[in-house]
Amino acid sequence: MIESSGYAVWHGLTPMGEFLRDNDPDMFLVSGADSHVVDAAGRRYLDARSSMWNVTLGYSCEPVKRAMARQLDVLPSGTVMRYEHPPRTTVDYAAALAAVLPAPLRHIRFGNTGSQMTESAAMLSRFYRRMTGETDRHTVIALHSAYHGTGPLATALTDEPVLHDYSAPVDQHVVHVTTPPPVSCEPGACTGECIRPVLDAIDSVGTDHVTAVMFEPVSGTSFLPAPPHYLETLIVECRRRGIHTIADEVTTGAGRVGAMTYVERLTEVPDMLVLGKGLSAGYFPLAVLAVGSPVFDALTHPPVRLGFPNGSTTDGHPLGAAAGLAVLDILGADGFFDGVRRRSADLVAMLTAAAESEPRLGAVRGEGMLLGIELVDENGEPWRVREVNRFRLACRDQGLLTSYSLGVLPLLPQLTVSEADCRELVDLLLKALAAYRPA
Repeated sequence: MIESSGYAVWHGLTPMGEFLRDNDPDMFLVSGADSHVVDAAGRRYLDARSSMWNVTLGYSCEPVKRAMARQLDVLPSGTVMRYEHPPRTTVDYAAALAAVLPAPLRHIRFGNTGSQMTESAAMLSRFYRRMTGETDRHTVIALHSAYHGTGPLATALTDEPVLHDYSAPVDQHVVHVTTPPPVSCEPGACTGECIRPVLDAIDSVGTDHVTAVMFEPVSGTSFLPAPPHYLETLIVECRRRGIHTIADEVTTGAGRVGAMTYVERLTEVPDMLVLGKGLSAGYFPLAVLAVGSPVFDALTHPPVRLGFPNGSTTDGHPLGAAAGLAVLDILGADGFFDGVRRRSADLVAMLTAAAESEPRLGAVRGEGMLLGIELVDENGEPWRVREVNRFRLACRDQGLLTSYSLGVLPLLPQLTVSEADCRELVDLLLKALAAYRPA
């Protein structure tokens, strides 16, 4: 057991009593390479969570490290908060990123975290309404099982009641909607019934009081993808009512689903797009909010001196921009995304084969390298979150780092994971199941 007096570092999301009871200094990580990390005792782990889903190119991505080192030598810091003298690297990165996003999402607002930028997106929508005279539009609708981060507004947007209970009071102008499985909507024959709960919520609040609808293309808690036609219908119906749509691709973007973004496959593009995590391959805190021309144009000459009152000192930091440019070069290489999709198919096949001989493993969910495998009891019921978390620790003891969710074990390895790494992942998962004893 660790003595609490010896540790100054703390994160509120971790109950420190559990940490002090269950951890020891030898488990602190000291090095990493490719898809593996090593702790102070020399134990090697396959990191199937990519740190926190953000170290997308592994722990030894030399092009990103070199780009950051060069930037350190010439301009180690800078900001775009007042914009009079933005770092040139940041301006160049914004242009390069905008060029690979679906039109008209051509205007890039920088931040540090996904939570910060989901909040910025909702606040920007509300600010737009004030600038355009629609001051009654302030309600944001978010979908059931969505995770949009934590913070004064992001916590309210996230559909996790426990977060609301212990963070209260949260923003009262956020409404969550439970929607039917989107697979019930068929391409070419969509009547709009698949999004009826969202439309009913809009009608209940009043169209003139709703400013935006926020969604994840692949749920960060259930790992169920939304088919493109489902999202297209949602965007069309919202646009018809003058409501902004905001796609939260903090997790799915920057290659995680085998493409730069999920929404690039849509025939209808949302009004705003949030990206984070993999933009810098996790090497520097970096997130962005991309907005389309209609929103940008309306706010180019705001009737207030301050403009949109939202931002922080380190927005658009040149080290993050340098890392981002290097990541874009890697993601844009011929065949890179094809390789991610092929390796994903390999891993899904391996996990599916493992489930045939292990009754506690269910179906594989997700897309690309954003996967989750169901964990079920003898009656086919999903494991509770607490049980999945206990099993996560059993996986750690076998040398496999994962995350946890309700009834699903998240598996988000690096986009560069090898076939051998995938086999190791499945082998370690099965070993952990063989050794695991429920509470």
